[in-house]
Amino acid sequence: MALFVLSDPHLANGVDKPMAVFGTHWNHHTERIRENWFQTVAPDDTVVLPGDISWALTLAEALPDLQFLHELPGTKILSRGNHDYWWTSLAKLEQLCQSHQLDSLRFMRNNALLIENSTIICGSRGWILPDDPAFCADDAKIFAREIGRLRLSLQAAAAIDCPDCERIAFLHYPPFARDRKPTELTRLLTDFGVSRCYFGHIHAPVPAYQTPDFPLDGVKYTLASADRLSFKPLRL
Repeated sequence: MALFVLSDPHLANGVDKPMAVFGTHWNHHTERIRENWFQTVAPDDTVVLPGDISWALTLAEALPDLQFLHELPGTKILSRGNHDYWWTSLAKLEQLCQSHQLDSLRFMRNNALLIENSTIICGSRGWILPDDPAFCADDAKIFAREIGRLRLSLQAAAAIDCPDCERIAFLHYPPFARDRKPTELTRLLTDFGVSRCYFGHIHAPVPAYQTPDFPLDGVKYTLASADRLSFKPLRL
């Protein structure tokens, strides 16, 4: 029973969005994800997908991508990315899965989950950081909301009665900027005793995000975007 992560699969089984326009390394990436997944993940394993799961705009368009994930081995835990426009309320997501027997899919939103009585996972989407040149007043509102969502998830993790469990966080956006200095997000992760954090969103070879297990204030940070992992789930 192992735990894996794979962020940013950018599936498009229900819409016309070929990822090869972003580089030849994206050629046939859906097939590569499927092949690598079957070679790596067992039925009793768990895979966390922290965002940018589907290019769909609606739940109906996202259904083929959710079915694709359901047919892969293991339990899949999904959280939202900035391109997941199909993502609605947790109730609607769970209702869709129930209607289509997608019982291997679970969702992380303002909550925390206990995995095999050994690991507590939590997290949020995050957002661009205040020191980003593009950060504006609208971003400030979203960023404050994401701080609140992360705090809710961390509080839910702290409420789980498992004192020996490791706490691992998953965010879509990197919680620190290219200068690798602490932020409100990283301080929350440290304060709540998170040991590791995995994030996605980054697809370019940015030096600040390329170091696996980069340590910051007691937390180790690792980029887990699918293309940076050669479309193979990373075992934690």
